[in-house]
Amino acid sequence: MHTNAITDIAEDLVTVGQALSHQARVRILGILAEGERCGCELAEIIGLDPSVVSRHLSLLSAAGLIVSRREGPRLLWRLAHPEIPAILRCLARLTCERGENDVVADHLERI
Repeated sequence: MHTNAITDIAEDLVTVGQALSHQARVRILGILAEGERCGCELAEIIGLDPSVVSRHLSLLSAAGLIVSRREGPRLLWRLAHPEIPAILRCLARLTCERGENDVVADHLERI
């Protein structure tokens, strides 16, 4: 079987791609690019039920895009790697031709 750098990491790429496949999760990454936040703050900013935000956070965490730490009763979330905003900007440049409804392309300054 022929393998290369992409096929060697295909499963990881699919997991990250799935994590990026929802507008709310991309928005969460954009918010976390500005700094650490608790889930309750994210829910308020995005306007979603905290239980929905919790599921989104779980998927982003499983993909290795975010990490958490506990501070008393609060669970604080942050980007797992400082290069995530740059990677998202690169992905956005690939999709800018799609139109004005592109979430990432419309918010490059936030990411």
